[in-house]
Amino acid sequence: MQETGKTRQELEKEGWELASTTSGAHLRRTLEMYQELGFDVYLEEITSEECGCTICYVTGNEAITRIYTRRKPG
Repeated sequence: MQETGKTRQELEKEGWELASTTSGAHLRRTLEMYQELGFDVYLEEITSEECGCTICYVTGNEAITRIYTRRKPG
C-alpha cells in the first residue's frame, strides 16, 4: 500500500485507477478485498469539499479516503 502526495494525473500516468471513495470500517474492508485480489493500493486522504456527497462522512467525523488500485506487475 502506498500513500504519497501525487496528483490524479500523475497517478493515472503510472497506471492507477480510482476505485472508491470511502472511510471507516468500509475503507478497511475494501482495502483487504483489493489486497486479497492481488492489487497494489494507493490511498489519498481528501477533504469533504473534494467529493460530492459528504453528509455521512461529516456526521461520522471520519477521514475521507480515495482508493486507487492497479494490477501488480508480472
